[in-house]
Amino acid sequence: MHLEEIRRKTNPFSPYKIIILFLFLALFTWSWKTTEMSVGALIKGWENMIVYLRGNPSIEGSSFIPPAIDVKTIKQYLLSMVETVHMAIIALVISVVIAFPFAFFASRNTLDIMMPKQTVFFRTIKKIIYTTTRFFANLSRSINEVVWALIFVSAVGLGPMAGILALGVHTSGVLIKLFSEGIEAIDSEPVNALASTGAHFIKIIRYAIIPQIMPFFVSMTLYRFESDVRSATILGITGAGGIGVYLYDRLRGYDNHHVTTILIIIVVTVAIVDRISAMIRKRFT
Repeated sequence: MHLEEIRRKTNPFSPYKIIILFLFLALFTWSWKTTEMSVGALIKGWENMIVYLRGNPSIEGSSFIPPAIDVKTIKQYLLSMVETVHMAIIALVISVVIAFPFAFFASRNTLDIMMPKQTVFFRTIKKIIYTTTRFFANLSRSINEVVWALIFVSAVGLGPMAGILALGVHTSGVLIKLFSEGIEAIDSEPVNALASTGAHFIKIIRYAIIPQIMPFFVSMTLYRFESDVRSATILGITGAGGIGVYLYDRLRGYDNHHVTTILIIIVVTVAIVDRISAMIRKRFT
């Protein structure tokens, strides 16, 4: 690459980048006005937030401070938090089982490896498979976990199972997208080298693709596990089990000192999960 070409590509003040910047600023300004964002409103309402945190003196336990420290209550919340983590673990396994094979059908390069012929028939088949898989991924991840939970509650009733299925379906769509993008970004040289020997597409995927994408897969899977733990705490508003049931119930009852205890447990749990995930990621990178 010539020096002039490098300068042209790295120039932050190129006409194209300036146009993109102005378009972004225009979009941001438009979004700010249409959503009625106001720094002044936040500053003006700051005292109301403090009053809310202090609670209503006429309602016992409505203050967020201090948290509830009853041993029996904390034990109950901890057990429900364990149930929440269990929900996230099972949902993660379900989503990975779905997403891992489907990601190869949502990647153009692996479809070309599976069906290398470029006739009209095979191009049509590949397009149908790619579009269908992408549509499934878009559909499952576009619908919020809470909506999925409401749907599954109507099918299997109240309890953790509805939350697990909701998280599993939503996360599978997210992982299909992430995994497929990781597959499409691999180095093609090992793939071409193995294909030139006449190797079957299964061997190409096993020996040329999976070794390249495994660190990325592990990282994205662990990231989604952290997200699922957080999301599972909210699904309680639908009756889908876990600590979210207690969180929603205490919020409705203005038992805000209990809410603080639950939030502390959630924050500590997420921090522990994040630390464990970081340790596992380090082993694969």
